[in-house]
Amino acid sequence: MDNITFEQIAGRADCLRKIDRENNFSFIKSYFHFVGYFSKRDEITEHDLVIGANFTYGWMPTILNFKSRDFELSVEILNKVKNDLRITSDEIKHLKQLINNSLVGVSKLLHFLSPFVYAMWDSRVCKFLTGKSYKQKVENINLFLSYLNLCARIVEDPRFAPIHEDHIRRIGYEISPMRTIEQIMFLSSDKPIVT
Repeated sequence: MDNITFEQIAGRADCLRKIDRENNFSFIKSYFHFVGYFSKRDEITEHDLVIGANFTYGWMPTILNFKSRDFELSVEILNKVKNDLRITSDEIKHLKQLINNSLVGVSKLLHFLSPFVYAMWDSRVCKFLTGKSYKQKVENINLFLSYLNLCARIVEDPRFAPIHEDHIRRIGYEISPMRTIEQIMFLSSDKPIVT
């Protein structure tokens, strides 16, 4: 993803006009509460992990199933995330093993905990970036980390700020730059950047 340019992402920003506040009311309404829930926490506990994983799965087509019992290490990892630190691939793997063995679910939880550091990842974003969205690709932690690096690079570009601010004005609620980038990719997945 190192070869993807700012211009390639910014050139798709018009797709943000497709967001219909009425048809996306549930996502818009819940987004504030999900991000707000974690912003009020100084420290993440097992209680917060269980609640957060369950409300995250309200945005998913599957039911949450904890696949491991190692909540203690997961809480430690999530406290790093809460402090806006990037976690390692092994730490992401650990969270994935706990939370439905799903990188998509983990990415959403990471975003709700630290929306300025983590962007949500799913099959449509994967398809936009790689032209493919089969399970092995979507569940690839290294690909997800490359995606986060790309998002961070786009956010750091001063030309992105007006795109983000315009999007916030249009939708009428506050979101992080990472969410704006993810929405551009999600909404543009029908025309992948890489084929």
